[in-house]
Parts: sequence; C-alpha cells; structure tokens
Amino acid sequence: MICEKIKARKQELFQTLSELIQIDSQSFGAQGNEKQIAFFIGEKLREMGYEPDLYTPLDIPGMTEHPDYWPEHDLAERYNVSAVIPGADHSRRIMLAAHNDTVAVGDQKNWTVDPFGGEIKDGKIWGRGACDDKYGIAAVLFLLRLFRDEGLQLPCDLVFTAYCNEEYGGSHGALAACLRYPCDDVINLDCKNFEIWSCAVGGEELKAHICTTQPVDDCGILLEGLALLKSEFLRFRQRRYDELMAHPEYACTAIPDSSVRFLELRAGNSGTDLNRAHAEVCYYAAADKPQIDREFAEMARRLNTQLTPLGMTFSHFEKRCRFFHFGKSEKENPLMDKLIAAGKRASGRELKPCGSCQSDLSIFLKYGSPRAFSFGIGRDFGAYGGAHQTDEYIECDRFLEFTMILGELLSANLVDGFVIAKEN
Repeated sequence: MICEKIKARKQELFQTLSELIQIDSQSFGAQGNEKQIAFFIGEKLREMGYEPDLYTPLDIPGMTEHPDYWPEHDLAERYNVSAVIPGADHSRRIMLAAHNDTVAVGDQKNWTVDPFGGEIKDGKIWGRGACDDKYGIAAVLFLLRLFRDEGLQLPCDLVFTAYCNEEYGGSHGALAACLRYPCDDVINLDCKNFEIWSCAVGGEELKAHICTTQPVDDCGILLEGLALLKSEFLRFRQRRYDELMAHPEYACTAIPDSSVRFLELRAGNSGTDLNRAHAEVCYYAAADKPQIDREFAEMARRLNTQLTPLGMTFSHFEKRCRFFHFGKSEKENPLMDKLIAAGKRASGRELKPCGSCQSDLSIFLKYGSPRAFSFGIGRDFGAYGGAHQTDEYIECDRFLEFTMILGELLSANLVDGFVIAKEN
C-alpha cells in the first residue's frame, strides 16, 4: 500500500529535493552555509505540526572539551535541525539522519547546469547536494508528510535530524545530534548505490612537512625528500591494506586499494617557501589512534635518518580533519534485518551490508548506537555527476525506489515488535 501511495505522489518527492538543492548550504571546511537550509527544514517540519529544534554544536554542553571536537571549524552559525515524531511506544527511539551541508561548487563555469537550480530533466534531479546528501533529507520530509496525510502512526518515537558540518571531516553536527538525542538505533542516510554500511572505516587526512636545513633558491632539491615521503606512505598503505583485507566487510570492496590516496605533493609555493615541501594524504585504517600515532612517530624517526644526509629534515604532521574511528555495527541488528526485508518487499532489491568510506557513521557508532548503520543511494565520487563532482545529479527512479524502501521499513506491520496503528 505505502509504495503505491509514494509512486502516486512522486512529483512531490522530486520537488522536495529540488527545493533543498536551491538553497546554498556549501561547506568550506572552516566555515559553512548551513543556517538557511536548517531553518527551511525547520519550517517544513513546523507546517506538518512538529516542533523543530534548531541548534548549533556549540549549544551542546561540553562540546569544546569533547575528545572528538575538532577546533579548526567555526560552528557558531552552523545549525542542526531535529524533530521528535511521537510513535506508539515512547520507550524506544530510532534516529534517521542526513547531513545538510555540501562540498563547495567550485568554478560554476565548469557546470552545464545551475548548481543551485534543482532542475528536474532527463529523468534526473540536478544540482549540488543532489546525491550527497540532500536526497536523504528530502525522502524523510516527504514520508513524514505522507504518513501524516494517511494517518499512519510510527511504532516508536522517531528522531529526524538534518545535521551540519559533515564535509571536510568536521562531524560536529553528527556528534551534537548523538549527544542531544540519545537513540536505540540510528540509520544514517548517507551512503551509496543501495549499499548498507555496517562498518565504519577509520583514518584521517593530513600533511607531512619537510624542509631544508639551510636557505635555498631552488626547491628542486626537495624532490628527493618528497620521494622518500612517498615511499614511507606506500609502506604505510600496505599495512592499512592488510588490516582492512582482514575484515570481511572490506575484503570485497575498493576501500583497501584506496587505503592511502595522495592528494598533493608540493615543493615551494610559486617562488616562495622554496625550502619547504609537503605530501598531503588521505588514509583509511582499521587500527586505532594510538597505533597510528606510534607508526607516525616511527615514520618521522626514519625520515629524519634518511633526510639528514641530504640537508633536509622532517618538520611535522599537520592534521587536516578529525580522526575517524573504525567501528562495526553489532552482529545482531534487528532493524538492519527489517531494512533488508523491506528492500525485497518494496522493489525486489537485495540489500547487502558492507564497509563504508570515511563518513559520520563512525561518530554514530561510537556515540549514537552500537547498532548504527548507513543506507543510501549516493553516486560514486569518480562518476560523472557523482558526489563532489560538477553536474551532480541523482536519478529519479533510484530516488523513488530508495524512498519506497524507506517507507516500507517505516510502515511495516512490525518493527522490532512494535505495531503501527492507523488513526481513525
């Protein structure tokens, strides 16, 4: 029944996503534009009769002292919006979450569509955030409106959260939501290709800096140092590959092969800082932070031994984001089982758990619920129109199917033993 009702109102679903795309909510790392979209979502919730809670991560007591607080991001005007939708049983709460920020648009001249147009054409919805991650927000807003119109009551309390500061390794929005709204289960609607992410990869992004011990007028000398840096990170990558391959969630994914990616190798700075160079990398890991810190300390020691005869020295590691914690959902996960069953009922799709790339699932697992997992239809980073790409888009038919699966999950007769009641 619910799938047919979703199909009948699919244009409303598509329009909801289009409206969200038209709001600029770019993140630039240290700053972000999440305020307007948070207030827009809040107004949509208020129109449905729910009481939205708009708050910044700094509104959470003790945020700046929290071990996962990252001080490099300004949070004063970056808002979460949450709403509690009462269900039949108030002793249990499930959170549905999706992030409201996007990566930067970049040079708009490289786009063939308006990145803030939300244009619906050729069976696609176009614009920044279409597949990362505004479709998750749009699907929940649409389903809440549909459930209200149909008089369907959820089996237990549902907390919907559109959280800020996900891009560029911030994670303060997800952390704030976990601390403000403790829940029994969390589904993070930030995933790709109808996957279920049951395991969160660890790691971070950082720069490794080297410099010459004496002033120089030619940065070419530093190329030998960069080659040594690269060799060290290649050995580091092999260790990360081996540990990730030991986990079944990752053995059949592309993550181990991408366990270290070089983002920048640079010497000098257009005629200045000729005695300095760095390698910027993003790495995935299953090891914990103390282990990684020990490996980096040993890496620095070896580099200095090799660099000293060349008139160079290792300077420091510069953290570029917070540390992502490796984590796995509990093996017994009734809500995940219900989602897999909902996929078969709604569209015949086989949903299979696997490991994630770096995402805020690591925060939801550590501070939200040990049964947290992600589900979504984001498009690959390397695909035309994919996440973080120009001409970003989501396919209408896949977006509709995703919403049907989510609606089927929420409207099933039983979810962990709680019965949905229809209001008279």
